[in-house]
Amino acid sequence: MKIHLFFFILLFWVTILPARKRYPQYGGLDLRRECRRGNGRCKLECREGEIRIAYCMRPATYCCLQK
Repeated sequence: MKIHLFFFILLFWVTILPARKRYPQYGGLDLRRECRRGNGRCKLECREGEIRIAYCMRPATYCCLQK
């Protein structure tokens, strides 16, 4: 059991920590604010006259823009 914990910590140290240092901009992006900045709204479904471009905070909500 101790060897599994050791390998888990080693894997975390080798993969996650360098990625956070190299790409810090991906951890703090507020997708709802970015959607509102582009004159969009976060909804569960987009209407016919709207374009779905991305996800908002939850994967079930979409950022819908007017055509």
